[in-house]
Amino acid sequence: MNQSEITVMHVGSLIDGNEADANLDAAISSIVTGGFSYAGQACISVQRIYVQKTLYQTFLDRFVPRVASLRVGNPAEETTDVGPLITEEAAVRVEQWVQEAVENGVKVLTGGKREGAIYHPTVLVDVKPDMKVVCQEVFGPLVVVIPFDTEEEAVSLANASDYGLQAGVFTSDINRAFRLADELETGGVWINDVSTVRQDNYPYGSVKRSGIGKEGVKYAVEDMTEVKFIGVKLL
Repeated sequence: MNQSEITVMHVGSLIDGNEADANLDAAISSIVTGGFSYAGQACISVQRIYVQKTLYQTFLDRFVPRVASLRVGNPAEETTDVGPLITEEAAVRVEQWVQEAVENGVKVLTGGKREGAIYHPTVLVDVKPDMKVVCQEVFGPLVVVIPFDTEEEAVSLANASDYGLQAGVFTSDINRAFRLADELETGGVWINDVSTVRQDNYPYGSVKRSGIGKEGVKYAVEDMTEVKFIGVKLL
């Protein structure tokens, strides 16, 4: 995977609730799975995590040790959580992006280390919106954690991306859940979960530079069908 391909890929985002009303343990478990399964090499991997400032440090205190405890190694071994990237060149690219971010003030809370084609699970903070680790798809075991004050700010930050594949919202307020799902500019929104699956029985797809149209048997057929209306007046 080269850098030119990344610009047409998708960036996933995840948002915590406005009043810090999410189930934190459930959210962390989902995010760890969504961000580091397949070594982050999925178009719907969690990459940007937005957390309300009142919950921000508590989230990091619990989340970072979970990420640091992930076992890295041979994917053929059952005890391995995170295996190598598809090539060593892919891991070098991730390493370069992180180094570039660190040179511009980003902090590495865990990870940030490469061994051949393996890049250790990494958590970054103090990022800026225009950094590659934020605005482009890393396609590796790396997430950035970004604090926000209000629900409106969280939506604005998430929607500022050129991409819009999938998002997740963690909240115990059903009204907030559906309000955010409506306001987020993505092809799909998961409530109290992250986007880790794609099934044929729902319209899987995206908006903006992430793509046009929807997958799934019914929806794919509709996309490839030219509908014609025929009106008949019986005489």
